[in-house]
Amino acid sequence: MSWRFWIEWARRFQSQLALIAALTLLSSLATLAVPWLAAQVLGAVVEGSGDGAEASALGAIGLPQTLALLVGVLVALTVLTIAASFVSQMASSRILTELRKRIYAHVQMMPLAFHDEQRRGDILALTSYEVSNLSDFLAETIANAPAMILTAIGAVVILFWIDPSMALIVPLLIPVFIVMARLAGRRLRSLSAKVRAAEVELIAIAERDLEMLPAIKSFATEAPRRAEFDAAAERARNLAVGQARLNSLIGPLVALTAALAAIGVLIVSGEQLTQGSGSPNDLFAFLLYAALLTRPVGALAGMYGAYQMARGTLARLEAVLALKAEPGYATDAHAGLRLERAQGTIRFEAVNFAYPGRPPVLTGLELAIAAGETIALTGENGVGKSTIVRLLLRYYQPDAGRITLDGIDIAELDLQDLRRQFGYVPQRALLFNGTIRDNIVFAQDHLGDAANEEAVMHAVRLAQAESFIAALPRGLDTEIGDNGVRLSGGQRQRIALARALYRDPPVIILDEATSMFDLESESGFVEACVGALESRTVVIITHRPASLALADRVIEVRSEGLVERPA
Repeated sequence: MSWRFWIEWARRFQSQLALIAALTLLSSLATLAVPWLAAQVLGAVVEGSGDGAEASALGAIGLPQTLALLVGVLVALTVLTIAASFVSQMASSRILTELRKRIYAHVQMMPLAFHDEQRRGDILALTSYEVSNLSDFLAETIANAPAMILTAIGAVVILFWIDPSMALIVPLLIPVFIVMARLAGRRLRSLSAKVRAAEVELIAIAERDLEMLPAIKSFATEAPRRAEFDAAAERARNLAVGQARLNSLIGPLVALTAALAAIGVLIVSGEQLTQGSGSPNDLFAFLLYAALLTRPVGALAGMYGAYQMARGTLARLEAVLALKAEPGYATDAHAGLRLERAQGTIRFEAVNFAYPGRPPVLTGLELAIAAGETIALTGENGVGKSTIVRLLLRYYQPDAGRITLDGIDIAELDLQDLRRQFGYVPQRALLFNGTIRDNIVFAQDHLGDAANEEAVMHAVRLAQAESFIAALPRGLDTEIGDNGVRLSGGQRQRIALARALYRDPPVIILDEATSMFDLESESGFVEACVGALESRTVVIITHRPASLALADRVIEVRSEGLVERPA
């Protein structure tokens, strides 16, 4: 883990952290004052209640004043503790909110190749479960660690000031504490990794099964799927219990060791007092400070264990944030050229591409598409039709060659400006749980922009979706469920098509976008789209005759190259 990363975040919240440091410093000073005042009171009580004895024990002030001061310090300590806890919780909450936002933004900007290699459960666990655990760790550390360290140091210094010979036992215990913490820490690191893996597996199983629920029900495999989830849940629970058991032992065991040492000091100091050396005040003060020392030592040992559990999350978080995003975003130091609206001339020049670990899909691809032209790509599955589109959208980078839009290499363009030039309709409609209207205006550039009702209805008509939407009880405001589950396959494709058309892009890409239309609806779509697509560049991936009729040129993609067929 790089400390630079956390120093960077500390600088962003330096005012809040400075306030926490001030509050914890005052809290530690108040904590250190309590044993001294209490010892003076106890010493006065032991020596007797006569005026001379009281004055001898308390110095210039009397017992009532000392008691009042002790109560005042305790009240101040309570107020400072509450304030420090509240401010630290607020600060850690803000830090974690910023971390969540940064992780989400960074994951969004990662190339698709990154997501292809990751399990969705890993990403979900990092952005939810692990970050929540990290929040608890930071809140505890920010609130307690500075105060505990200051209190421990102050208690040790005062112990040596009261009686250096008896205080020498403290340094002798430090190696014991270190050995105990390190042994427990090693075990906690191992357990933490296993707990994390078990939780990720649980999230992955749940996410997969919810996605596959229709198939699970159709094959009547609920029982084995449930058994798999139950087994994963039990593994996660058993590991979490083992982790909690070990973590709960660290602090108390360290505190017990310190308490036993304090008892030893009590025996030695009691003998000294019996022999007449030392005063009751010093004895009580020494014992109270020795007892006080057990609390921060035990708490710091517990924090060390919590740090070991959070260490893996910190490392994974830093590793993800260290990965480079797709080049060309406006936030990139080398952001690309800005582009308002393209004319739509596209060229592939000697393009080679292969997916990682697989044979080449495209070799020496040469393809020219004029602005306003409609081409259809056809061919067998796996020959690279969809790959051509993915390269054009810069989901992936060519291994060789270049792709240009209006004569400009797309690798030099601002990534978001480039993608705004396209209206992409994939074979599998990507819809979210919301209304039909929400899904259509999803392509707006800015969240919260008012929807253009006329543009929405125009896109709906072009996508041949008007009739089925009108038949729904709430029309455009009908909720469609996750992935549009309440709609048929053809209806989902129409909504996805309307979304692409709503944006009014200069280039339209239809990747088997009518595969779920019936023949009559597809013919109607083709007829309605002729005018709408006339001024745009259109790339259609299809095998269906009605959609092929839209094309000015039909290009068959083969493993050995492109073959143009009559339209």
